[in-house]
Amino acid sequence: MLIDSHAHTTDAHFDADRQEVLNRAFSSGLKYILEVGCEPPLWDKVAELSKQEKIYSMFGLHPQDADKFNEDLFNKLKSLLSDKKCVAVGEIGLDYHYEGYDKQLQKELFVKQINLALEINKPICVHCRDAYDDMVEIFKTFKQLPKGVIHCFSGSYEQAKVVVDMGFLIGIDGPCTYPKSNKLKRVIENVPLDKILVETDCPYLAPQLYRGTRNEPSYVVEVAKKIAEVKCVPFEDVCNITTNNTIKLYNLEV
Repeated sequence: MLIDSHAHTTDAHFDADRQEVLNRAFSSGLKYILEVGCEPPLWDKVAELSKQEKIYSMFGLHPQDADKFNEDLFNKLKSLLSDKKCVAVGEIGLDYHYEGYDKQLQKELFVKQINLALEINKPICVHCRDAYDDMVEIFKTFKQLPKGVIHCFSGSYEQAKVVVDMGFLIGIDGPCTYPKSNKLKRVIENVPLDKILVETDCPYLAPQLYRGTRNEPSYVVEVAKKIAEVKCVPFEDVCNITTNNTIKLYNLEV
């Protein structure tokens, strides 16, 4: 039994066969799918999808959309976060990868959404790309932090240890299966299994077996298999422990 703790099945890549993809995932043994709404145009679609059994939601404003922020949008976000199927604020964070970003705007929005998570007592799902040092510095400004996960972790083990010591979990995705992912494999090897979540981030980052194609929730099993291989532990242990980690972090129904 596994949980895909981070999926984007409301993405247009699934418009032709979304329900078939979801059915395939649950038929393959997934317990839950956590659908992420981080783009305002898709928020309502995510909310509607999460009405289905075994699908939960989270909502936030992605750092790449920081320039779209306004108070009306923020009020709608707060309303969506109050839904009983919504389990977290996310994905939120910092992304300095592409040219043209406004670093200060991203930081301000990140802090605002962390404070919102504290206010409503929900965990955060953090996106961090090429911005690790600034992310940690922001975390250090808080006397108290929400629970949360650094989603799709791509840093070093040393960086992973810092955020784990701050109370965060580490999200592991398809890239761990790639032949040259030695840095990520070292993270997996050294971070305790009770600090790891498995994700797909579909439709992106398909595991090696499906690389170059659309990723989907059922492929999360490939991530769990690789974690078991790298940590030299039974596959069943990875399934059970990461599932329990996700249930505990997001307060899901058992």
